[in-house]
Amino acid sequence: MYFKVLLLLRRFTCCLSMAINSYLILLLLLPFLSPAQVINIENKRFLNDTNGWMGRADFNFGITQNTRQIINLTNTIRVQYQKNKSRFLILNDVSFVRAAGNDFVNSGFQHLRYSYKLTDVVTCESFVQYQYNPILRLKQRFLVGAGPRFKLIKKPAFKLYAATLYMYEYEEIVQAAINRDHRLSSYFTFTWSLSKQLEWVSTTFYQPNLMDWSDYRIAHDATLEVTLNKHIAFQLSGNLLFDKKQPETIPELTYNIRNGISFRF
Repeated sequence: MYFKVLLLLRRFTCCLSMAINSYLILLLLLPFLSPAQVINIENKRFLNDTNGWMGRADFNFGITQNTRQIINLTNTIRVQYQKNKSRFLILNDVSFVRAAGNDFVNSGFQHLRYSYKLTDVVTCESFVQYQYNPILRLKQRFLVGAGPRFKLIKKPAFKLYAATLYMYEYEEIVQAAINRDHRLSSYFTFTWSLSKQLEWVSTTFYQPNLMDWSDYRIAHDATLEVTLNKHIAFQLSGNLLFDKKQPETIPELTYNIRNGISFRF
């Protein structure tokens, strides 16, 4: 029994050390990270070809009471169903931070994506998405799009993909205009398994307005994950957004870093 306790303690210490190192690496690689309005679903995919259902839920909650009360809530649910060459992915994400009766973060999105594997290299994808972020004056945004996704490299420890999708965007800005735009959503993404317990997922987007090329977005999203056991993992993630046509009073560059526990099922 004594040796089992020592073994568990040693394993926890190793995982904690890896998490701290991962945190320092991400701070060096991603000095500016954002609560982005460009949603990255790449680190939410299940990169396997197994038929059936897969799912995962990430949940973080915190409450602090001193001179004021601070409430922090983050919840992400993702479910995937695969049948031969067809794949469905459903995502739900909510983030909320309130302090002294004021909302500092209040954002979320729902995403449905269908993929059909044409060849070993090319997959056709279509998606619909709804999102909101009133703190950044985004009352609501609806997206619908489709296009090809290309598998460039697929090794046991490293995977690289690229895609260029067309999307139609309808958005309502708080106390401002309603926009209806046609955009490209181009990105490249990689998943790098640094070890059996440590994985890095990175995605970079470029989204120009096809009717006005001076209106564009560049976004970067990265996640480092430390696997603690079969069902639990520690995650450190961050994202950055540069939006050339943000609503008035909203900066062109916004960023965010967050960490938490992920549960697999």
